[in-house]
Amino acid sequence: MTTRPLRPRRMRNLAAAALCMLAAPLLVAATQRTPELQALDDALPGNLINDPSNLDWQVYGPGVASKPVKAADLPGGGALQIKTARRGAELWEVAANAPIEAAIKPGQRITVAFHARTVKAETPDGQGVLGIRVQQNVAPFGGFADNRLTIGTEWKLYEVTAIADRAIAAGEAVVAFQLAGARQTIEIGQTIVVEGAASIVANLGGGNAGAPPPLPTQLAGKGQLVSNATAFDTWPVYGPGLAGKVVNASGAPGGKALQLVMPQKIETAHDAGLIVPIADAIAEDDVMIVAVLARATATEAADGTARIGIRVQQNAPPYDGFADNVLPIGPNWKLVQLKTQSPIGIAKGEAVVALHLGGARQTVEVAGVYVLKGVAP
Repeated sequence: MTTRPLRPRRMRNLAAAALCMLAAPLLVAATQRTPELQALDDALPGNLINDPSNLDWQVYGPGVASKPVKAADLPGGGALQIKTARRGAELWEVAANAPIEAAIKPGQRITVAFHARTVKAETPDGQGVLGIRVQQNVAPFGGFADNRLTIGTEWKLYEVTAIADRAIAAGEAVVAFQLAGARQTIEIGQTIVVEGAASIVANLGGGNAGAPPPLPTQLAGKGQLVSNATAFDTWPVYGPGLAGKVVNASGAPGGKALQLVMPQKIETAHDAGLIVPIADAIAEDDVMIVAVLARATATEAADGTARIGIRVQQNAPPYDGFADNVLPIGPNWKLVQLKTQSPIGIAKGEAVVALHLGGARQTVEVAGVYVLKGVAP
C-alpha cells in the first residue's frame, strides 16, 4: 500500500487559535521546544517526535474538502474535518498527512494515538473507514504500520503501533490518514507520535469516556488492576483479514464489546490478534491474574467453542513473554481467568496482553481484559 500525492492542499495554520493544545507558539525546531510541549513529552512514554498541536496538515485527493472545527471535549478543543467526495479505487487516493519532525531508524517502535469520529459515511453501518500509515512523504513513499480502522460516530481514542522496517530522514516522515474507503466525513483530533513505547493509550488512561465499569465480582480483592480493561475501542487489532469493531452487546459491562471477525485460519495463529496494553511495569516473579470476558458468536468447531491464544509479552523485539495458553470461549459470556508468575521483567509502556485469533475461522466478542498484579502466590 502506498500513498501518492495528487493535488496537495494546505489548511491555514492554527498556531495562534484556541484549537491548539498548547497556549504558547508552536516549536520551530526540535531543539526549540516550548515549556508546554516539553512537559507533554515528559509525561508521555517514549520520546515525542511530533507537535500534536499542529493541525496544519497536507490534505489531497480528488474532490476532497477540509476545514478546522471546534471539539470542546478534545485536547486543544479542535479537530480537522475531512470530507471525501466519493469512494476511491484505492484507500490512499484521499489522505491527510500529519508531519513527524524526527528521523526514523529501522528497529524503532513508532506509536501513534489520535481521537477521531465519523460525522457521516455511506457505509452499511454508517461507520467511517480510515487507513493509517507511517511513511516517507517523497517517492517512492515507502512506509509501515499499515492499518485499516473502523471509525464510529462518537469521539474515541485510537492507537496504532509498529516497528519501523526502514529509515526515513528528518522532515520526510508523516502519519498518513487515508480516507478514500467511502464517501464520508471524518474528524481527526490532535495526533501524538512517540518513539520507543508500546502504548500511549495506557498512560493516557484509555479512550472510553466516564468511569470504567466496576471490577467483576470474581476478581474483587485479588490484586491491583493494571489494564484499562474496557478500553477496547483503543486496542490495536492486527493481522491478515482480522476485522474489529465496537458493537452493542447485551450482558457486557457498559453494554459494549469489541467484535473480532477472523475470516479464515492462518498458518501461524499469533499473526492475527489483539493487543491490550498493561499500564504498569512487570517485575520478575510478579504474580498476576489475566482474565478475559468474552463469548463466541460464530465458530466452525463442532462443540461451538472458539479458541483464543493468550500471552503476556513485551510488545517489541524479541517479544519475550510468558503465560502462553489457549482459552476456550463458548457462546455465553464467561470470565476466563489465568493465574501466572512472571519469569522476566518488562519495562513500563512495553508490557501487553496479546490475544491470538488466527488459529481458526471464528467470530468472538471481547468485553473486558483484566490484568491484576500483587496476587498472593
